Amino acid sequence: MSQSLDSYFKDVSNTKLLTREEEVILSQRIERGDATARNIMIESNLRLAISIAKKYYKSGCDMEDLIQESNIGLMKAVEKFDWRRGFKFSTYACWWIKQSVCRHISTNRNTVKVPAHTASLAYKVRTIIQEYEKDLGQKPSIPEISELLGVTENMVKASLESIKFQNMLSIDGTIGNEEGGRSIIEVIADSNNIDIDGILDKEKIMIMIKSCLSRLSQREEQILRLRFGISDNFEHTDAFDVTEDDIADIVKG
Repeated sequence: MSQSLDSYFKDVSNTKLLTREEEVILSQRIERGDATARNIMIESNLRLAISIAKKYYKSGCDMEDLIQESNIGLMKAVEKFDWRRGFKFSTYACWWIKQSVCRHISTNRNTVKVPAHTASLAYKVRTIIQEYEKDLGQKPSIPEISELLGVTENMVKASLESIKFQNMLSIDGTIGNEEGGRSIIEVIADSNNIDIDGILDKEKIMIMIKSCLSRLSQREEQILRLRFGISDNFEHTDAFDVTEDDIADIVKG
């Protein structure tokens, strides 16, 4: 490790850590555009940035680059931090620092540079939401996810739509909370399902029709079949010279 880094580490180790109350006061000043408060917040958390950068030392990237990326993540965290949400700044800053470092490693690990967001964005969005909520007790906003992953807000929205993360249901899940209840798949209509009852009803009707037709002459049966479109592999070759009144008389019997 270079002497410049050793000197930097020593200087940073002497900075005073902030209390929760001091973080809130500085954050309020930063919201009002106080550049001095912003610098104090950054300098007071440089040790955090260094500690995270050191965890990725074996990634193959230069340590100075890792620290630079950590500091970039720290500065973003200072800009985005909302003290009203109730968690400590260090907890929030860890997210931005880690994401900044990981994106740097991902981009520089390959010979051919591939933007980090091109690989499994939906998976990354889901992972970010799960881990963020686990650590901070809240879901990240779309702008936060966008910043953390380095992608546009529209890409985040599209990913959320595709995975349906918050509203996804399993069709094998049980309706309600009762054990032994019916699953969702059991109550979804199957358009390809065969209606056995309907088939049996049609067969009964056809038997009744055949029984009635059998009582007629062959000519009368043919006329009624043609008139009402009754097909039972019935073939005909003759045309009948009959009127509607003739057919009505046959139907009346």
